[in-house]
This record gives sequence, C-alpha cells and structure tokens, in this order.
Amino acid sequence: MGEIRIGVAHALTELTLTEPVGQVCRKFPKIAPCLRTGWSRELLERVRSRGLDAAVILLPEGEQPPTEVVGKQIGKERLVLIISRREDNPPVRRIQDLAGVQWILNPEGCAARAALRSTLLRANVGMAVAIEAYNYELQLALAAQNRGLSLVPERILKRSRLRSRLRVLRVPGLSFPLTIWMVYCQPTSGFNAVIGELSRILMRRL
Repeated sequence: MGEIRIGVAHALTELTLTEPVGQVCRKFPKIAPCLRTGWSRELLERVRSRGLDAAVILLPEGEQPPTEVVGKQIGKERLVLIISRREDNPPVRRIQDLAGVQWILNPEGCAARAALRSTLLRANVGMAVAIEAYNYELQLALAAQNRGLSLVPERILKRSRLRSRLRVLRVPGLSFPLTIWMVYCQPTSGFNAVIGELSRILMRRL
C-alpha cells in the first residue's frame, strides 16, 4: 500500500499513537505510517491541501468539518478546569472569581486556550498565563503544586496518579465540550480501509 500520512492533534497523541496505530499496522503490514502531531486547525488545513492523507482532530461541539473534506465523528472530549486541593485556595463560584489567577495552559494555537480566553474576555476577566506546556501530565503536576489552574481532558485526569491532589472546578458559563473527528479527502489513494480501521479502533477506546 505504501506510506500513509496521518496527523494527530496534540491532545490525542497518547490515545492514537500507541496501541491503535500498532493494531492497524499489524492488520495492514504493507502500510508505512508517517505520523505528524499538531494543532487541529493546522492539521485540518493540511488534509484539505492533501499534505496529509487523514487526521484525528478536535472541534468544538456543534462544529462540522468543512465540506472539502470527509469527516466522521468518532468520539467526544470533555475538558475540565482543575485546581490544587489545598484548602487555602479561595472559592471560585463564578467566572469573575477567576480574576488574577495564574494559568497553566497549552501554548498558543490550542483551540481550548483560545476559547477560554474568549470566555474570560466576555466576562471582563484577564488571562495571565504563568506556564505554557504541551504535556498534560506536567500540567497536572504543576497544578497539584498550586502553581495555577489548568484545563485538561477529563479522561487524562481520571487515570492520573495525581488526581487525589486535584479537584475539578465547576464554574457556570465555563464549559468546553469538544468532538473528536477523523477527517480525510477523497480519493484516499486506496487507504479507505486503513482509515476506517483506525476510526473503529479509536471509537472502541473512547
């Protein structure tokens, strides 16, 4: 079959690049996967321009991929706001209570970070980013040390060894539901079966 170029959103790398890709390679031993990570918008554009054969990306709930690509929704992602369990942290009951807090977030380019900024700005609350880090486990560790608040996938928090040192903040008006999509263009150079198998494996995991 040859080389297949697959993009994976940063937040989905652990979910996609470990066992799922391995299972696909075992089923299709003649493919040679070339994997690229990046932000969802960047990967989507690469699929549209045929720089990638397919990509696993995140989109805000309710948003559809553009008509130039084929999209299949394969799951949902829920982001949660986390803070250290330390008892001296002030209560947060509304968005305005987040004024002056320090944030531990993904670098610029992250759609969730952009959505958080927009939500805070609408409430006239500034966003001070203390630490930028791609790695969610590092973000969890820093939040557990009371270095700031973070916004992470709930599935990652649930399995983290640090979860007992963290708590989820439920703030009215602060919600970031996302959907996970497999996107690709037609024709796919004979890779339809490979893309379909990867989609099915990810749907089972999710």
